[in-house]
Amino acid sequence: MSYITAKRLGRVLIWAWNKYVKKTAIPYKEIDFHYPDWVFYLTGLVFCGIALGIILFYFAFWRT
Repeated sequence: MSYITAKRLGRVLIWAWNKYVKKTAIPYKEIDFHYPDWVFYLTGLVFCGIALGIILFYFAFWRT
């Protein structure tokens, strides 16, 4: 996974959080003006790390 993919995923996750959880109407194209780039990278990498950890945990312990 590249940093660009992590940034895009983080941007989508933050946009969805603002739209559906916080109920704040921020257009997707303007999300860059509300948050710095490192937040997108961090969110995308953390999400991918958690997903990878769950997958590895599943195959290590529950897959027989």
